Amino acid sequence: MRLNIKIQNLFLEFICLLYILLFVYAAVSKLIDFDNFQAQLGQSPLLSAYTGFVSYTVILIEIIIAVLLSIPRFRLIGLFTSFCLMVMFTAYIIIITNYSSYVPCSCGGILENMDWNEHLIFNICFVVLAVIAILSIINISNENESSGNKIKSKYSLDNKSATILLGVLTFICFTFIVGLYISSDDLMHNENPFIRRFIQGASIKMEEKDVKSTSLYFAGSENGKIFIGDNLAPLHILEYDSLLHQTEHYKIKLERENFPFRSVQVRIAPPYFYVTDGTVPVIFKGNISDWKASIIMDNNSFYFSKAVIIDSSTIAFRARQQITLDNILGTFNFKDGLTVIPTTSLLEKQIDGFFDTDGTMHYDKESKKFVYTYFYRNQFIVADNTLKLLYRGKTIDTTAHANIKIAFIKSTGERKFASTPKVVNNLSAISGNLLFINSKLIGRYESRAMWKKATVVDIYDVNKGIYLSSIYLYNVEKLRANDFTIIGSNLYVLVGNYLHHYILNRNLINGNKITGR
Repeated sequence: MRLNIKIQNLFLEFICLLYILLFVYAAVSKLIDFDNFQAQLGQSPLLSAYTGFVSYTVILIEIIIAVLLSIPRFRLIGLFTSFCLMVMFTAYIIIITNYSSYVPCSCGGILENMDWNEHLIFNICFVVLAVIAILSIINISNENESSGNKIKSKYSLDNKSATILLGVLTFICFTFIVGLYISSDDLMHNENPFIRRFIQGASIKMEEKDVKSTSLYFAGSENGKIFIGDNLAPLHILEYDSLLHQTEHYKIKLERENFPFRSVQVRIAPPYFYVTDGTVPVIFKGNISDWKASIIMDNNSFYFSKAVIIDSSTIAFRARQQITLDNILGTFNFKDGLTVIPTTSLLEKQIDGFFDTDGTMHYDKESKKFVYTYFYRNQFIVADNTLKLLYRGKTIDTTAHANIKIAFIKSTGERKFASTPKVVNNLSAISGNLLFINSKLIGRYESRAMWKKATVVDIYDVNKGIYLSSIYLYNVEKLRANDFTIIGSNLYVLVGNYLHHYILNRNLINGNKITGR
């Protein structure tokens, strides 16, 4: 019997030593590379919303457990705590690999060479070791009491009650992790505390092409073909295929060219194309079969600053209201002559009604949704094809009010920025139910080194009004993306004088599981 107790004692000491080494090493590793540890937690689908709290709490608990296990008097408490922590780690992996919308990379920490299955086996082994140690310490204590050593047991537990307690703790730990997952996932999608999720494999760069110009923009697409316009040569259109091979070069022929053009833009919605310049204002329409355009609007009463094509007879515009000089949205309808339908309630004034409502606008034929994204605040507008408001959405950053200063020049009656404005949302594009927004602000727990190397694009589901994830678009010689467009699962980017092609992972976009490794 004494030999058995000695063996149990040796095994108990060994298990406690293993746990002490594990938790001390884990805590020290996290402290040494704390920023990276927080960044990894920020990418977790279970812990993203609670990264700050969890990052400090886990390290503190690991240190406390190591101290408890090193003091014989508190060893049982330390073992029960170790058991609970390892059960929670195990539950975390089970949920990540089986129920999460995506599986992040398992790299980092002291187990950086293990995949998720190896992590799971490792954790289960330590859970079993904790159970053995707990039962051993109770057996040793009870054996000492019953063997006439006059040593009263410090614990009022026997094996049966300990086993029941371990079962209850297992249930509580699993329930806690499940609740954390549900709560964190909901917060990340709906009330995101400005923590981005960068998922490995969400986007993969495929090709790049030197297009020899930095003045290009995306004008439209058709059946895998990309049409690119040139701000410096506004009537010239380049056509590229999905492999970034230039296949055609078109020259638009206008019915009249004797307009004082200043801001010509070409928008292609096959089989038609449109040439607009709201500063004149004039709109041309033509067919891509011959690239000849005739005037459909030439009216000095309808100046506009932006325009997007809704359908063959409807164009959405942004203009300045004549009395207040605030920005408003509306539509031009050409079905029976020209009908102008202003919509004054969509854009919401915060400061001056002009600069503070500036932004980008897009229309998607597939979803029949119009989206307007503000430059200087964390908001976007989703409307139908008649510009009837569906809802007002929020991007994940926290700038709810435009942080701009306006100066009024009395001599000219002009309004200008008094200081460089803080841009929140820069570029944007819509494809189906997905809204892509290039944010100019770095999020919490993000790598500043990566921020300097790439442009960040956040992806939102406009049907559900939620944030999905973020991707990187890599810079070229410190130049960031100046325009992008999405065609199916293909994302095309103009950055500097290069055209880049990325493939988007449709599993992630469609809400299916995507693994990070």
